[in-house]
Amino acid sequence: MTDLHAHLKKPVYFSTAYVFTAWITGIAAVYQPVLSVIGVAVLLLLAVTVHNPARISYPVLLSTAISVNYIIDADVFGIEIISLYKLGILVLLIPCMLKNGIRLTLVYPILALAAMLFLTFFYSDWHPRLNASLSLKAFIGLALPFVFLLIKWKEEMAQRHIQIICLLPLVSVAAGLLLQLAHLYSFLDIEFTGAVRVQGANIAPHLAMLAFLGITIALIETKRNPDKAKFFYLTLAANFAVLIATGTRGPILAMLAMVAYYFFDIVRQYVKGKVMLIIPLVCSVALLAAAVYVQWDNMTKRSFERQTGTGIDLSGRTEAWAFFLKGAEASPMTGRGLGSVTVANDGSLYKGFVVPHNEYIRFYYDAGYIGCGLLFISLLIVFALIYRVLEQHIKVYYAAFIFGFFLYSFSDNTLSTVQFIIPFCWYLNCLYRLSRTIPKKEDVIP
Repeated sequence: MTDLHAHLKKPVYFSTAYVFTAWITGIAAVYQPVLSVIGVAVLLLLAVTVHNPARISYPVLLSTAISVNYIIDADVFGIEIISLYKLGILVLLIPCMLKNGIRLTLVYPILALAAMLFLTFFYSDWHPRLNASLSLKAFIGLALPFVFLLIKWKEEMAQRHIQIICLLPLVSVAAGLLLQLAHLYSFLDIEFTGAVRVQGANIAPHLAMLAFLGITIALIETKRNPDKAKFFYLTLAANFAVLIATGTRGPILAMLAMVAYYFFDIVRQYVKGKVMLIIPLVCSVALLAAAVYVQWDNMTKRSFERQTGTGIDLSGRTEAWAFFLKGAEASPMTGRGLGSVTVANDGSLYKGFVVPHNEYIRFYYDAGYIGCGLLFISLLIVFALIYRVLEQHIKVYYAAFIFGFFLYSFSDNTLSTVQFIIPFCWYLNCLYRLSRTIPKKEDVIP
């Protein structure tokens, strides 16, 4: 009788919950329509997560195509929207971790960041505006993307994730067009120099990061997964067009080594008799020529020069680097405390330089030589572990990809921007997962 009574009451509980949720959503929609829509979306995602944890990974990964903190200028209960976003994706992926399991083989960057937090509380010379809650928030925000190195995705899911990552720039462009039509966000960014940059549902540098990953990962995947070569060649071309449209120079320079090896590899195989490779070769050359022709004026406008105390300065970066390096002199070995770089700009720099746009200087400022060294050594260990399991014919492409990451980190916030570090870690995990399942030649029975 008790079970029957509980069963009869169950729909009542659900109905009450639905009515209460609808009531709260209706009130919120009057005062915060955008946030109420996001709230409903999160509730739906939570429902899907409970029912099928694996499927939630797709919308979570797709969400990195949108820079929510630039589109929604609001705090929720005093929490910044970007922090709330990171917390949300962590909550949504907990069921995925429980179902698929985790592996600790690639946990080193999280341990390095934990060591940096330890240095902060016991050895760093704190910046006057730094506090404990800011350091903890910085640790959580920086460590969260590396959690995506740990999830043991199923093989078929890992392959889908890689394809989604290659589509992220196009998703951003499509979402940006919809936001423009709805008059919620500008699809284009017109700078004071007169340069016009496509930004989609991001800011232009973030869209460029997505495009950089879409291009370089597609290049690797055309070699690793030739059965899907047409898909990856198409996304590569589309992502290159997006990258050029952003008018961003950093990622173009960062991928030069990889592109150079790609051309060398194609020509080498063509000479050996693979005549069909003339098609991607000719198309690639034509695409590069068209890109230079279309964007030359934009690039020229963005390459402005101005006189600063440090000499001629491009885009303000050298001035910012000098400012943060000088601030780090107070504690060169252990830094000014994790998260201190975000409050270091006293107004003497352009407000866009919340951080120095150089990840080596950023973590040197926060954690000194010790903390910065630990972090980048941990990354090298992860990259080396993945390199060891790769097939021989893609190792050079992968090495060029990692070289591009280190080069890109000199001019932008690769480790602290959602649009770069989450897809980057996600891909590395998938690549490691799929490469470890390839049978060794000696294990294959002829």
